[in-house]
Amino acid sequence: MALESLSPEILLLTLENISSPLDLVAAVHASPNLYRTFIAYRQHLQRNTLTRAIHPTCRADAYSALDAQIIRRQIKSGVKITKLKAECFSIFATDRKRRSQNHDVFKVDNDNLETMFNFQANVERLIDTFCHWSLRHLFPNDHDQNHSPVPSPTTTPRAKVSHTERARLQRAFYRCEIFARFHRVLQLQDKSSAMNFIQILMSFSSQFQQHEFEEIICVRQFLAKFVEALCERVEDDFLAFYSEKGLLDAGVERKSDQEDDTPSGNDDAGIGKTLKGCGLFLLTTNYRGAPFHDNHVKYLISCGPAYILSLNNLPSRDLKHVLLKSERHSHDLDINDYFVTGGMTNDNMDEKSKTTLYHGKVVSIDCDEVDQHNLGWKWGTSFDTHVKPDSPSNALLRDMGYVFWDAGRLVDSGLVAEPYVVAIGAECFPPGYKRAFSRPSVEKRLCGGKADADMMREWRDL
Repeated sequence: MALESLSPEILLLTLENISSPLDLVAAVHASPNLYRTFIAYRQHLQRNTLTRAIHPTCRADAYSALDAQIIRRQIKSGVKITKLKAECFSIFATDRKRRSQNHDVFKVDNDNLETMFNFQANVERLIDTFCHWSLRHLFPNDHDQNHSPVPSPTTTPRAKVSHTERARLQRAFYRCEIFARFHRVLQLQDKSSAMNFIQILMSFSSQFQQHEFEEIICVRQFLAKFVEALCERVEDDFLAFYSEKGLLDAGVERKSDQEDDTPSGNDDAGIGKTLKGCGLFLLTTNYRGAPFHDNHVKYLISCGPAYILSLNNLPSRDLKHVLLKSERHSHDLDINDYFVTGGMTNDNMDEKSKTTLYHGKVVSIDCDEVDQHNLGWKWGTSFDTHVKPDSPSNALLRDMGYVFWDAGRLVDSGLVAEPYVVAIGAECFPPGYKRAFSRPSVEKRLCGGKADADMMREWRDL
């Protein structure tokens, strides 16, 4: 039956049964009749969709993530640092209060409804992209490994996950957004000592259990890979331009992906020096060393997951300007990632009561169906070497998004022999394991080519 022949009541009922902002937007753009129905009942349908989309156990996090959006607007408008910090403390105080309350009924006022709807749509895009990326690592035989780990938004399939898996993913992205807003304020030039702002970051972190840390760290590791993929797009654009100018030909020796990406000769040094002199430090080998790359990634993550996702929509040359500018800006920042370096040492874990002590402070969160299905708390505390949240030995598991999946999916993947029995341990990861870049730097790949400063500046200024 054609949609044009359906009554307004049936069309409204159809839209009311949609449980995703992304699906609702797709539906109303597919039919003029559905679009007119949506416009007539816009706020009702947005509220109804959000009620169905946001898992009840995640609503406190969703509300706080919505509150945190004001921080970005205030920074952009030049609000004084003392007022920004006061706003953050207010958001944090409200957040703590919310976590002790029931949120059976979804409540967002009309003034914030549109913002919440758009924010949730971005969270869904992030979840879809994360699942595309992590499930390629969890089930490598089922996926084309040559496919980009960060696809364009138009080609990313909707994630097929259970409601408990989606709940874990939602709360992780909400919490990443909240922490990013707080962390961004910490980076601002601050001459005021009126408030110890670091404490708010530590206090926010102290609310969560071990597996909840793992959820957030998995997302942050994904975002770091996302940033690297964006940098690779800029590298490809540069090399294509270099090739068009006839400066990159078949005679140029290309470094393979397996070769060491460290300065090793005069040619490399000359190209690296020229790139740096032209304001293209992003393309050098030295950029990949500490603290330059780490600072750049941490700075972009502090802009929020949704911001990083938005960069993927930019044309390559617009993306180039954003990344070059942000890389230069991050040089001037002393970026301490307090989320993974402080306040998280697990002093004791009582698996029976699932109560964790962080630096002597007891944090007890009741386990609901979402946490009862989750194996993260078991994995994070079962290894003899005790895998800590900031340990690089857990990087491969985090690439798989292991902390989000139900027991059944982990069993199917072969990572666990049966529910709650870990089939892989910390000893599987070599000491000093460090996540490698997927390919050499532009500086290395241009080894043997001509370092043309005029051409480099021309590309930079396009």
